[in-house]
Amino acid sequence: MTAPSALQYEKEITVEQYQCDLRDQLSMGGLLRQIQQISTDHCDALGVTAQRYQEARAAFLLAKISVECLRPIAAGERLRIITRPSAPARAVYYRFTSILDQQGREICAADARWTLIDVQKRRILRNPPPELGLPFTAPVERTLDVSIPRPAELESMGEFTASYSRTDRNGHLNNTFYADLACDILPMELISQRPLSRMTLAYHKELRLGQSMELFRAPQGPDGWYVCGALPQGKCFEAHAVFAG
Repeated sequence: MTAPSALQYEKEITVEQYQCDLRDQLSMGGLLRQIQQISTDHCDALGVTAQRYQEARAAFLLAKISVECLRPIAAGERLRIITRPSAPARAVYYRFTSILDQQGREICAADARWTLIDVQKRRILRNPPPELGLPFTAPVERTLDVSIPRPAELESMGEFTASYSRTDRNGHLNNTFYADLACDILPMELISQRPLSRMTLAYHKELRLGQSMELFRAPQGPDGWYVCGALPQGKCFEAHAVFAG
């Protein structure tokens, strides 16, 4: 049996109906959950398991992610996902994930930037704990634009509270659900009829179980929208969504 490679990991999936939206297309949140899952699967295959994170009192938190889609992904499609992690640049760990159709064509790409934190002190670790045994040493070869343009004026869209069903083992709102939140407050006539071609998310402060944040949005040009969530002490997250023409 071939040992798992630290350079890349891949698997095939079938897009399930429950991951899709009203158009029978994989939702942005569903797409992010697939990207998150293959990252976890890769770490597990290398022995960097939840138990090892717990013993090292460390956890990876997503700082930024940019996703680009060349076309919508339909329910029932069979896809190949390939993820490639890189050595950290300072305290940021890069992981690039590609999604290919059955003909081997890339139809989606994601550039994720992760930080490793001390879960007790809630601070970023510049150097990983030795007992974690992180094997990622490859150079960064491919990136996407993770910048988010900020509008001058925002429209309030109400509050959101981190509930049990959307909170993960770190005790805060799971990073994939921020894409769902952003989509939920975009104009219904757009999100229900036009697919997203790109979404970029930046995570600034965690939203702990039971905490609430105020949501805002603003248009950016003919096809783009800015979304953010704010806590009393500052922004929780920001998103930039672009609709396909």
